[in-house]
Amino acid sequence: MFLKLEVEEKEKWLKTNYPNKVHFAGSKSPMVKRVDQINNNKKSNTKQLIPVEGIWANQFVIGYNLKIDYILVAVESIVTPEAYQMLEKLIAHAPDVYLISKKTMDQVSESGNPAGMITLCYFPVKTLDDYTPKRSNLVMIMDGLEIPGNVGTITRSADGTDVDLIVICNRKTRLTHPKFIRSSQGSCFKIPIVEDEFDNVSKWLLRHNFKIILTDTDGAVDYFDEEYSGNIAIIMGSERHGISREWYTLPYQAVKIPMFGDCDSLNVGIAATVILYEATLKRKGLLKR
Repeated sequence: MFLKLEVEEKEKWLKTNYPNKVHFAGSKSPMVKRVDQINNNKKSNTKQLIPVEGIWANQFVIGYNLKIDYILVAVESIVTPEAYQMLEKLIAHAPDVYLISKKTMDQVSESGNPAGMITLCYFPVKTLDDYTPKRSNLVMIMDGLEIPGNVGTITRSADGTDVDLIVICNRKTRLTHPKFIRSSQGSCFKIPIVEDEFDNVSKWLLRHNFKIILTDTDGAVDYFDEEYSGNIAIIMGSERHGISREWYTLPYQAVKIPMFGDCDSLNVGIAATVILYEATLKRKGLLKR
């Protein structure tokens, strides 16, 4: 029924069926401006709010039960059963829904394909104190990575390799960046992610008896010769500067990926994926050399 209604009728239907949740908002409303500010990093975002766009991405909002601040909805773009079903689920979880025009939705959208819905929700912030190490843990540490797409790619690979925890040190890009959310393919909502400083992270690793593995083009050991057993922390450095020198003050093992062409290294996302799969396959007894 809803999908067959005209735009004004759809808006009226939502307002009638959800009278305490549904409101109208213009292009200059605070709700619209906030989404634009977060997408473009125009103001501080101390609450770690993230705009999640479209049907596919919002399934993770529902699936991982993320706390929703509010939803922006352009009913003109709600034209498929899938879109309407997702909208129903989001409205059930959201305290407020703001109806905006399709033009405003297109202007504020970062992806260009929001399918009529942008959900502003809270990123699941974690701390080291929230995570209790198990007997055998695999931790991925990203040190000073600058490109949100690479951070997202590594997070996606970490999900695929059953990583227990991601730690971001020397942060250069924000977890609320739309490109990080999109490139992680939703994995950023599943794996615990902690942002902290080197001093706190290094003390935590040593306290819990982690073996620290640095990825270094000058490493003494090829990555496939490492065992990766027990508590393991793999550190990946920034695209331009590599791993911060302070990591080399700790007990560590440096591993390298051998290169057989003219390039001296792989993209950090690819390199992390190669090493994570090596580590996980060995830890699960699926790869023996």
